[in-house]
Amino acid sequence: MYKKISCAQFVEKKMMYKPKLSSSVSVVKISDSILEFFQTSRRHQIRIKVKNDDILNIVLQLDGNRDINQLIQDNNVDENQLLRLLKFLETKGLLDVVNDTDKFEGYDKYRRVIRFLSEYSKSEENLLQMWSNIRRSHVVIIGLGAVGSWVATNLVQSGVKQISIVDPDCIEASNLHRQMGYFYNSIGEYKVDAFESFIKSMDPQTEIHKYYEFMDKDSSFWNSIEDADLIINCADKPTVDETSLIVGQFCMQHNIPHIIGGGYNLHLSLLGQTIIPFKSACVNCFRKSLEEENNIDSTNIKKLQVKNRKVGSFGPACAIIASFIGMEAIKVLSKFILPSNLNRRGEFNIYTMDIKYKDYNQRSDCEWCGDNGYYKDRKCL
Repeated sequence: MYKKISCAQFVEKKMMYKPKLSSSVSVVKISDSILEFFQTSRRHQIRIKVKNDDILNIVLQLDGNRDINQLIQDNNVDENQLLRLLKFLETKGLLDVVNDTDKFEGYDKYRRVIRFLSEYSKSEENLLQMWSNIRRSHVVIIGLGAVGSWVATNLVQSGVKQISIVDPDCIEASNLHRQMGYFYNSIGEYKVDAFESFIKSMDPQTEIHKYYEFMDKDSSFWNSIEDADLIINCADKPTVDETSLIVGQFCMQHNIPHIIGGGYNLHLSLLGQTIIPFKSACVNCFRKSLEEENNIDSTNIKKLQVKNRKVGSFGPACAIIASFIGMEAIKVLSKFILPSNLNRRGEFNIYTMDIKYKDYNQRSDCEWCGDNGYYKDRKCL
C-alpha cells in the first residue's frame, strides 16, 4: 500500500513545498457552509462543511506559487489547521501530487498518462510507485491479430517498456483492414517481425521478445515468460476457449495475472475477463459456469456442416475490445488500481452501443482454485 505523507513531513518540506490544486478539480461554493470539490476527469464530488469563507480563500490560493509559510502569512491561519486541510485534500486526491517531474521516467513523453494515473493516487510516492510498476513490467501478448496488435500498441503508448509477442503467422492482405502495425509492403512478413519494426519506430527503447510459435501447452516459449507480470491471450486457434484454458493453467501454476482478450462475432464484441489468481474467478471457474448456462437438450438439434467458416469482421469493433483490454492491463500493472473485469465478462453490442455484463463468482468446486483446487499451493508465490 502507499505510504501517506505525514504532517511532520509537510513541516520539514514547507519551505519548498508549494501545494497546488489538481488541474482537474473545480471548486464550487454550494452554500455558506458547504464547499464542493468536483473532479472533472472522474466525475466525482467531495463536499466539506466550512464555517466561513476563509477555507475557500485558502483553497483558491493553492496554485503552486505559494509555499506553506506564505499561505499562513497571507491568510493569518494556524499552521496545524492549514496542514490538516492540505492533508485532507491530498488523501482525497484533490491536490496535484506531481511535485518533481524529474522523478518520473519519461515524463515529457508520458506526462498525460502520468497525470491520468495521478487521479488514482494519494501522494507523489504512491504515483511514483504506480508509474515504476508499469515501466518495469513485462507483458506477454499471445496473438498479434485484430485484437492483440491493438492491445500491444496501446500498452507501449502507455509506457510499458518490455513486451513479449507470440504469433506464428505471416501478414496477409486480409489482415490490413482491422490489424494495427501492418502495411501493404509488409504482406508476406512474419507478424512479429513487422510489428517489432512498427513498435521500434514508435519507441526505439522498447524491449521486444519475439516468438514465432503456434501456442499450445508444449510450446517452448513458456519457460521464457515465467517472470511475466501479465499475460494477455488474444489467440483464437484452434478456439479462444481452448487457448484460454492453456494460458489460464500456466498462469495459475505461476501465479501470474492474465486477461482473456475477447473476440468479435454476431455483431457482439466479447469483453473478456481479468483474472488475478486465487483472488478472482479463474478460467476454469468461468468454464464450469458457462457450461452449466449453456447446457441444453441437443436431442432434436441438427449440426450444420459448414466448411471454411469465415464470419464478418469490423476494424472499429476490434479496436474497441483492445481499448478495454488496454485499460484493464494498465490497472493490473499499476498494482494499485482495482481492475473492473474481475469476476465478470461483458458483451458490447455494436448496433445498440450497449454493454451488458454478467458476473461469475469464484467456485468452491473448481478443480483449479476451489477448496480442494490443484493449484492452491501456488497461492503463496
